[in-house]
Amino acid sequence: MRALPFLWLLACLYQCTNSNGSAPQGPPSYAQIYKNILKPGCGQSVCHGGADALANLSFDTLEGSYAALIETAPINGQAQLDGLKRVAPGSPEASLLYLKITESADTLAQQSYGAPMPMNADQVPGPKSRQAIHDWISAGAPLEGSDIEADWVTAGDVENYVPCSGTTEEELRACFPSEPEGNWLRLYTPPLVLQPNTEHIICSRIDFEVAEELLIDKAEGSQMQGGHHAAIYVSLSQSDDFSPIECDQIDMGAMRFVTGAGGAGGQDLTLPEGLALRISPGQQVIVQSHYINSTQEMQVVMDAVDLRLTEANDSLVIADSLAVIDSDFEIPVGATDYERVKTCTMDQAIDLHLLLGHTHDYGVLFKTELIREGEEPQELYYATDGPSLRDNPYIVTYDPPMQLNPGDKLRITCRWTNTSTQALGWPEEMCVAFAYYAPGNGFMICDTEDPSPVLITGGEADGCGAPGDMGNEVGVGLYCTAEGNECADNGAANFCIAAFSSHNYCTKILCKSDDECGAGATCVQESAGSACVPDYCD
Repeated sequence: MRALPFLWLLACLYQCTNSNGSAPQGPPSYAQIYKNILKPGCGQSVCHGGADALANLSFDTLEGSYAALIETAPINGQAQLDGLKRVAPGSPEASLLYLKITESADTLAQQSYGAPMPMNADQVPGPKSRQAIHDWISAGAPLEGSDIEADWVTAGDVENYVPCSGTTEEELRACFPSEPEGNWLRLYTPPLVLQPNTEHIICSRIDFEVAEELLIDKAEGSQMQGGHHAAIYVSLSQSDDFSPIECDQIDMGAMRFVTGAGGAGGQDLTLPEGLALRISPGQQVIVQSHYINSTQEMQVVMDAVDLRLTEANDSLVIADSLAVIDSDFEIPVGATDYERVKTCTMDQAIDLHLLLGHTHDYGVLFKTELIREGEEPQELYYATDGPSLRDNPYIVTYDPPMQLNPGDKLRITCRWTNTSTQALGWPEEMCVAFAYYAPGNGFMICDTEDPSPVLITGGEADGCGAPGDMGNEVGVGLYCTAEGNECADNGAANFCIAAFSSHNYCTKILCKSDDECGAGATCVQESAGSACVPDYCD
């Protein structure tokens, strides 16, 4: 704020009368840009308005939005790494606000800067408006200054939006181009209904049985008007209900991120040659769709995700999941900047190909650092917006991969501000660094009490459970196999433990008390989480 007196003086000088009595044109003012461009174009409640404004940037007030823009680091991780500010006085090219208003969706996606602004709008700032923003930033981004001439133009088709006027599933599918040639798998979501002036994070279980291992080396997603991103997850809690639901109503603790799949603010996936991701038999694919309908009309949309499949061979390297987790915490009510740190020491050599962070609504910092003996910590990941980390995390990819050796440490730092009315713990809040490592040997987890990653995988049955076991009144104890889908729609116990152990029964994960587990079962807490265990497995 120390620059304000100078900017105020600069604005006054431009308003003063010069030697021949005329009033010279000064730099545009933020007050005019706010009034004529930003407030009407971006300040809707569904975007940058109200307490839940996207990216913690609200245009509710002139002064508040000005303070949130000037010399402030954006929440977009790649923009932070590139040294951008939301507004960098004197440099439009270093100002993410300017780039988001002037660059195309494809250009922004290539730079991992998210979606253009305003999203899904009928009218967007025209050349005079864009020039006014450029000139305002170039002149030092003054709060006060000259009037501007703003203009608006009809929004053209966003490059990666699929135009469609259909409303039925058949009509919506017909809008997409033909599937790519070659060994590709296309997955469609059901029709998604978007009410006027609303934001949605929708999870759709896909009616597709993963009967054989899927090895994926490329993913591309297509969305319709208003789409921000699509992503692929797998769920280990089966269900035969394929109706799309808001993602905050689904058991995220049983879901694993697989890959981004495009959209105006998302990232496609192209792995280096010779590397593939794996979806295992029995896992259920979920497409997460982020949409913003900033119009006053209901919309019906659909996403399509194309996965390029490759065949296993002696030279193909499989990447698997590694999660560094702190799950044993409690954030007090009213706590500000409550912080937890978890360090995980590598006990084997691995290559790191992908890294992302994950917190929930109250997260205000997520950081991952690499610590090597005799060296300063190296920051690998930094983000400050919990809802974005929950819904559309910034993704860091390494090509060539980052090599981790025995003794190297990954240190994650999570920080929250709890404005809710109750203490927060896992899974209401989370602290997870998710990575892909190779050569893959299965899902590895490094939880609060784990000094090094622990391999979690299935095995041969050891007699705990047998065919014919029916389970109790909530389904805990029903016999299941890793690939049999027996736990689908088995009440709360829709998770087959056979995917991770030699046991073979349906369970409810992330339980908090024995009461949730029903008769003859107990809620057992371990470093990897909690689950209901039937008494016959004690």
